[in-house]
Amino acid sequence: MSQGPIAQPQSNVSTPAQLCEKYDKGGGTGIQGTFAIYSIRPLPQPWEAVASPKLASELTQAAAAVAKTISIYFQLSDIDEEDLHSFSTSSPAPHAAQSQIPRLPWFLVNAAISEKHYIVGRGSLVETLLIILRRPWCILEVCCCEYETVSAALDFAVLARELELKAYAVSVYLLSHELSKRQLNPNEHVPVLPPTPGRPSQPEVNALQGVYTVLSADGIQSHNPFWLRVICVCGVQLGIAFSDFLRGMCGTKVVLIPERIGSPVRYPGMIRRAFTEDLSSSHRASDHERRGGFQVHSIRLVSLYKQILRELTEEVS
Repeated sequence: MSQGPIAQPQSNVSTPAQLCEKYDKGGGTGIQGTFAIYSIRPLPQPWEAVASPKLASELTQAAAAVAKTISIYFQLSDIDEEDLHSFSTSSPAPHAAQSQIPRLPWFLVNAAISEKHYIVGRGSLVETLLIILRRPWCILEVCCCEYETVSAALDFAVLARELELKAYAVSVYLLSHELSKRQLNPNEHVPVLPPTPGRPSQPEVNALQGVYTVLSADGIQSHNPFWLRVICVCGVQLGIAFSDFLRGMCGTKVVLIPERIGSPVRYPGMIRRAFTEDLSSSHRASDHERRGGFQVHSIRLVSLYKQILRELTEEVS
């Protein structure tokens, strides 16, 4: 996604990413149901001028490894404009209207509920990935991809961090969290242990401090930083993969989360209520219903975020 105000359609499109932006109305761009992960912001300087010959070679190899797991387009000839479409930005579900919060990250919702993804950029494989992995929202979209893609992207991000430490620290942090918490079996429940009642432990404080630090670093620019922090902080506090967390909110995966921090549990290992409890084929939700589900649960997510910050503040005060 473009991570900035939605621009008017451009006539002088010169990169595939700009072509995606042309069709992005806030919910992201796709081609035949496949979600496009893109950013139109160029690198501050050519990466070849900064990387040593050894690092340049390693980045090239790592980028090729990512490309083996997901389609990456960086030339205009790679995409037929007639195949592009805009993803929806909201759901008119009747119960969702009362829970509506402005500027919900619909592009991330669409990335989460899409089964297939591709990456769009400019210049080359390396340049495209360096651009994508500088943008926190794009990194979360990458977290919604296949396990092999997340793993290969993390390997690339570790190398990119040698190129520019601050710019790629967030990608290493978020991709590492996603990879370590990802459930390999998508049909299993996601086991989320309830947080300890009272003040958070030091490991929990360190984890929350870590994600907040990387998202607040100098040079990290993000459209709608409030929702970015809400999703990342809650995901880290709950010890759950960002992709599982988002899909649970959209009703595509059983994800058990607390009503409040330290709330009592009904049975060991599971928290009191799930975002969704019925994944049977007869109850398969449409994309329309999934977006409505995210809209409804957004209020609950903000409430959880406030509790986390309040208890974290008590810990450090």
